[in-house]
Amino acid sequence: MLYDAKPWAFIGIGVALAVGMMLWSLAAGLWSVWRGLFCFAGAGLAIVGGATLQLRQDYRARSKWRRDAPP
Repeated sequence: MLYDAKPWAFIGIGVALAVGMMLWSLAAGLWSVWRGLFCFAGAGLAIVGGATLQLRQDYRARSKWRRDAPP
């Protein structure tokens, strides 16, 4: 269960971090270096989580096809 939740956690945390930093910068009226880095890190986490989900789906589809195929 934790194995399946990790990519979704990466996506959720990454989106929250990126959007949060953008909103904070809009409210403050300027970008700081740290807010920019945290926004970039959040986007990176979301991308890694999405890529991990896609790779797992592709792997499961291939392995199921191999299991169901006749010998």
